[in-house]
Amino acid sequence: MKKKKWRYSRRRLKRLLLRMFYRRLWTKLAIALLVIITIPVILLGILLVNNSQQALKNSVLNNHKQIVTRAAEEIGLFVSRPEDILKACAAMMGRVNITAWEQETILVELVLNQSIFIRAFSVDPSGKVIASSELGKKTAPQYPEQALVAVQAGNPYISEVKFLDNNTPYLNIAVPIKKMGGVRKALIADVNLRKMWEIIDGIKLNKTGWAFLVAGDGVVIAHQDKQQVLKNKTYKNHKDVQAVLSGQTNAIELKDEFGQNWVSSYTPVPNTGWGIILRQKTDEAYLFSNVMKVQSWIMIILAELAAILASIFLARMLVKPLKALVFRFKSTANGELGQNIGTRRKDEIGDLIRSFNRMTEELKRAKSREHFSTIGESVTRVAHELKNSLVPIKSFVYLFPRKYGDEKFVDKFSRLMPDEINRWERMIKDLSEFSTGTELEKAETDIRQLMQSTLEIMEEGFSQKQVKVICEVGYGNFLAMADPERLKQVFMNLILNALNAMSEGGLLEVSMDTMSYGAEGEYIEIRIKDTGKGIPKDELKKIFKPFHTKTKGGMGLGLSITRKIVKEHGGAIDVTSEVDQGTTFTIKLPKCIKSSVVKKG
Repeated sequence: MKKKKWRYSRRRLKRLLLRMFYRRLWTKLAIALLVIITIPVILLGILLVNNSQQALKNSVLNNHKQIVTRAAEEIGLFVSRPEDILKACAAMMGRVNITAWEQETILVELVLNQSIFIRAFSVDPSGKVIASSELGKKTAPQYPEQALVAVQAGNPYISEVKFLDNNTPYLNIAVPIKKMGGVRKALIADVNLRKMWEIIDGIKLNKTGWAFLVAGDGVVIAHQDKQQVLKNKTYKNHKDVQAVLSGQTNAIELKDEFGQNWVSSYTPVPNTGWGIILRQKTDEAYLFSNVMKVQSWIMIILAELAAILASIFLARMLVKPLKALVFRFKSTANGELGQNIGTRRKDEIGDLIRSFNRMTEELKRAKSREHFSTIGESVTRVAHELKNSLVPIKSFVYLFPRKYGDEKFVDKFSRLMPDEINRWERMIKDLSEFSTGTELEKAETDIRQLMQSTLEIMEEGFSQKQVKVICEVGYGNFLAMADPERLKQVFMNLILNALNAMSEGGLLEVSMDTMSYGAEGEYIEIRIKDTGKGIPKDELKKIFKPFHTKTKGGMGLGLSITRKIVKEHGGAIDVTSEVDQGTTFTIKLPKCIKSSVVKKG
């Protein structure tokens, strides 16, 4: 039983789909066009998005790689420069027989002329200091034993990074002083690495991109966070550090021990055994790529929507002539009658033939008079409805000459008609003002006096609504370049809204003070607060929109015009509200701007 019901439902659904879609010619054409257009567009869009994403990512990685490569070259030159200078001094000291005093003179001049050197000294093969740039200092300079071993082998030596008592980074560089083809002495100098730190500190990409330098053992020797250097922080277990210390240059994506994704580019520093690494968070590095991806998908979706609309439009346009032909056949139903045409088509062509057959059969059974009588009846009914709609107007016109002496009639007319006329006049005026605008006639205006005069005008309304008014004004002047009439309109609109919200009485608080907003200058801040019914949160975002109103008979332009006037004065308006607690409007106007005439709209 259940299987039969399921089969029956499937057949019904199939017939319904066939009747709604497949048996309509324009639907067939639209589907065909969609298949032809949308599938290639989607495939092409996916291909382009993927390729562009990969191209942008490669561009980011290459850019990072170029940055570290240039930085590595600069650091390499920075380190090789003092070594070259020392080699030149060593060559000069080895070519001639000079005394210890002359050696000290050379070393002192070296340190004075080359600020990169902290001190320099020469030692004999046993390690005894021969001459030093620090004249008169009794304490012998300290240096690694490896330096002497390397020099005696005829090789230069560069130590690990060290720190002075003032946390200045430095390293030892030692070069051999050769004479007669053999190593006679060693020239050793302490090199200030502050400049190298400045190179690393200068590499910064947006908020999360920074570089650091590691020695051959993975210890950080330069970093924007100097605490990591001073604490001998090691990154030897990091993938990018291991790669750069093995001599590789590359840019990769990796995840750190905290689970954060980074783009890391690295390259070794020539002739030092060091490596420089530049890291930036993946989200920030690929920000432009992600934006481009979103924009590309938006464009693809819009293109798909355009393709769907175009397909439907073209399909309907192709079928339109056939429908017109059907209509023409129907219009000839009062002409010559022929035999019925047989057809098995289920599309619009079949509909056309069947319509023609029905037309001939209908004309055979019906008379042309009945057809025209139906049309006449329709016209009569429309005329009757028009006549009914004109009866009240006609009655008023007929009654007025006879009842103009009736006081009740005249009083009702004099009360209702002006109110209606004034209401529509206000609506038309608001609509005209909102769409076209008028000119602001600015002059130096005392906002305090303007508010006081507005409150005086509204005194009768306060009494009728049983609303108590409190006005608090701060010290200082409240002068602004403004159009007084237009600002008065703003104040009256807000006060009227407050009165309407306090139908059973309440408290209206008006306060005014001057505020300073830094670079924006000084502003006059006006607050109008009521204790009315308040505005729901979902309505607060809409109240300044044109034609949004909850007031019966209103057009919803009052607050829109209010905000427009405030903005034309270079100010701003804001609102806060709580249901059953009240509403506060805050207006901010600039003080004493230059007089000008501003064209609205």
